[in-house]
Amino acid sequence: MSNPLLLSTDTLPNYGLDRVFSIAKEAGYDGIDLAMWKWFDAWDENYVQELALTYDLPVHVIQTSSKLNLKEMDKALDICATTWAHTICVNAPKITDFKVYDFIADNLSSYQEKNPTLKFTIINPETSKLFVLPIPEFRFANIIDIVKKYNAYIGLDISHMEITTFEEEFVRKLEEFLPYISVIYLSDQDKKGKTHLMPWEGDLDIVHFLQKLKKIWYTNPFSVKIEFKLADLANREKVLTQLIKTREFYEKHFYSNT
Repeated sequence: MSNPLLLSTDTLPNYGLDRVFSIAKEAGYDGIDLAMWKWFDAWDENYVQELALTYDLPVHVIQTSSKLNLKEMDKALDICATTWAHTICVNAPKITDFKVYDFIADNLSSYQEKNPTLKFTIINPETSKLFVLPIPEFRFANIIDIVKKYNAYIGLDISHMEITTFEEEFVRKLEEFLPYISVIYLSDQDKKGKTHLMPWEGDLDIVHFLQKLKKIWYTNPFSVKIEFKLADLANREKVLTQLIKTREFYEKHFYSNT
């Protein structure tokens, strides 16, 4: 399926994994982006595949934590092998966490050689400008330099970008970035810096962004990553309604001919 719409499981962090799959299916999503560090169940690759088959919802993306280490990466690879997921997304470590940077720098090429069918991906961090990911020891100016050097991909979380940079720099040069993007995290942000809002709640021009992506033939997945209030998470029907509205928003504007 071209451009599958995934539900990132960290949208529903207080739900059981079975319930997350159930809601994703009921809301009409095409698959799952598994934030594996948030559930013990997510580390059981056979259970994850059982849920995927039960709900007919394939796992497309495995999302690792910003504290990535050997044990977590090996488990992510086990889950990929069992579920046929094709992308591993690494949440960018904090700037001071050189241990994780060293692990990525020292081992990524080896993982790529052993797993040539997988897309190893780095998610741009929060409050990034043009994918700025300052790593002094590597002296890279931005994440594009990093993905070029390490033959990696970008997991584009647009709610992590500054609004002005997103609209005036990134969207304008979107075709240049397209070959490096393996998945786009779909949510909004406002001028106060609140991230992972519903895609119509904030200040990013997401409608124009989706239409341009369609025009330049973006063919990889979108992953819905919303931060619900705790009170809203307690109301299953409200969560379901919002996720359906998000899917409808995506379908309306990405597949629009305007």
